[in-house]
Amino acid sequence: MNHRTKLYFATDIHGSERCFRKFLNAAKFYGAEVLIMGGDIAGKAILFLTREPDGSLTSRYMGNNYNLQPGSELDDFLLLARSNGYYPYAAPVDELEMYQKDEGAANALFRRLMRSSIAEWLDTAETRLKPLGVRCFVTPGNDDPEDVAEVINGSSYVTNPEGRVVDLDDVHQMVSIGYSNPTPWNSPRECSEAELASKIDAMMIHVRSSEKCVLSAHVPPYDTGLDDAPALTSDLRVKQVMGQVQFAPAGSTAVLEAIRKYRYVLSLHGHIHEVHAIRRIGPTVCINPGSDYGQGVLHGVLAVLDNGRLVSQQLVSG
Repeated sequence: MNHRTKLYFATDIHGSERCFRKFLNAAKFYGAEVLIMGGDIAGKAILFLTREPDGSLTSRYMGNNYNLQPGSELDDFLLLARSNGYYPYAAPVDELEMYQKDEGAANALFRRLMRSSIAEWLDTAETRLKPLGVRCFVTPGNDDPEDVAEVINGSSYVTNPEGRVVDLDDVHQMVSIGYSNPTPWNSPRECSEAELASKIDAMMIHVRSSEKCVLSAHVPPYDTGLDDAPALTSDLRVKQVMGQVQFAPAGSTAVLEAIRKYRYVLSLHGHIHEVHAIRRIGPTVCINPGSDYGQGVLHGVLAVLDNGRLVSQQLVSG
């Protein structure tokens, strides 16, 4: 009987292809048997490139203008854009002008590029992880449109664990939720604290032992040091005092109460990029590795579970 599992958890890569590939490589590098991606995997924008009459492509990116010739120069640029979470799209100037004027068409293009990119990622995950016998769970986060869940659900290998109880081994189970409590950004997958509590409770009914269960909740527990985010003014600007950014808790009270109630062996979180921390709430070790996806750095958690106990936990970066 398998009572011991080494897992690797990362989150909030926001479309960064470089970070997703590092996530897959973590299985072999750390000897992890289970990979868990905790939400917010989709990118946020299209990077348009104009096809010029001479065959070159032009684009404005990160405040700089680029004129790119087909070949290694263009390949490197596209890799850079995808690594920073953009979806490159090249077209003649008249087509790009159409997208600028037609928001519906631009949104449809974004969804198509996003779905295609994530589907390719999941195919790569199967190719790399299946021969190793590594299981892979990917949960959509609050920033992920519903299309993301549809794409994950269509994978023949990667599992979307949200709203379900999944077995990590013969002893340990996991429940997952990618929704967040309300944010100032009105992201696609938000709900009230009461709804969050209800979603967690509905899964816990089917758990064999809550104290041998892992909680993967995208939003961290409220006011625990795992959820310190830059405080915002009424017009959504970052508050500063004497040039110093002010922070305030932005987590979920429902997640906090669930951890106190169910006494999980381990809880894993994301959502707040600035945090890289481990806290204990009662017997539960709670971890938010944070995110620096824009720098191409993947922060993660390496944890070992053995017969209902958390044997070790470590924040890792690469």
